[in-house]
Amino acid sequence: MDFPGADQLREQASKAAGGLTDFGTGYEQGLSRVLEEIPRRVPVSEHNIQQLTGILVGILVGRLYSEAGWKRRPDCLSQPIRAPLVVTGIPRSGTTALHKLLSMDPRFQGLEQWLINTPMPRPPRASWERVPEFRAAVEKQNALLDAVPALRVTHEVNADEVDECLNVLAQSFVSHYFAHCIGLPDYDRWLLSQDERASYRRYADNLRLIGADSPQQRWLLKNPGTIARLDALFEVFPDACVIQTHRDPAKCIPSVCGVVWPARSFFNAREIDPATIGPRECELWAWAVERGEQLRAQHPGRYIDVDFRAFQRDPMHEVARIYERIGLSPDADAERTMRQWLAANPQHKHGRHEYTPEQYGLTAESIRRRYAGYIAQHGL
Repeated sequence: MDFPGADQLREQASKAAGGLTDFGTGYEQGLSRVLEEIPRRVPVSEHNIQQLTGILVGILVGRLYSEAGWKRRPDCLSQPIRAPLVVTGIPRSGTTALHKLLSMDPRFQGLEQWLINTPMPRPPRASWERVPEFRAAVEKQNALLDAVPALRVTHEVNADEVDECLNVLAQSFVSHYFAHCIGLPDYDRWLLSQDERASYRRYADNLRLIGADSPQQRWLLKNPGTIARLDALFEVFPDACVIQTHRDPAKCIPSVCGVVWPARSFFNAREIDPATIGPRECELWAWAVERGEQLRAQHPGRYIDVDFRAFQRDPMHEVARIYERIGLSPDADAERTMRQWLAANPQHKHGRHEYTPEQYGLTAESIRRRYAGYIAQHGL
């Protein structure tokens, strides 16, 4: 089965976005590389053509919404973004739990999943059920969780909750998002040499659009991949505060693989050999933390480190420590809401995520050897 080209995908995206046609520029090379590799790497058939095109059309739809939004609200582009909090770290090191916990404080604004995929000025929350884009996002997310039930255990996100910034950054098509989901080693190699500053500038303008009606509210963001792109982050947000989570990589990496494997199998419409997943994830995140360690030395005082073990033992103590570092006073209502969230979202809420390094072609010893410097640096 032939895979559609860029013009066909743009046509599908335009139809899905109600006839919008302006995609902007600067994304063409990355899209071309993805489209060139998919037919070589993935057996495209009637069983997965919709999934494969959907991931690309979805990002193109996001571009259409962004471009249209900036035309409607050009005033937002001049708004400053002051001292955003950015949660990052190797995936499965507590980034999601910490991000969601902090998002219970209404003094922060975050990127809700449905707005990540269809950027627009954030409507009042009480009106979301009447917004077609929100209702469509709920249906789409529920369909994905039904199709890949393992995601409920490993990484469930609802349309009205804050999510990581990956899909917004992917608007440039210079992102590990595509290789992560589909498996594109040539694209992976190309990506390592790319400069993502343009992606982060567009990302910042999307934040300005989504927060157009609340420009003074502080941003709370999360993206694991940012640890490798701190140069871009600090160029675009020079006063950003980075909250970096840390966990033994021998626990993180197999868990990451447990998220990637079912997703990769879904997009390939067949069960991928799990042993092929581990080497890529191990190497990618080793490169990311090594680059991150080099870059963080250039920005002293901009980091708050959170040990996964400490966060598990007493999450509210870690929240208090973060607030002290950023000069934010405790708020009784926010603390109460956070404690309620913790009670409603215990670890293993949807079942225990079982995995071993060996499933994914790794061993605990090989992982710790690869991450030896990082482990020693952070006492893991």
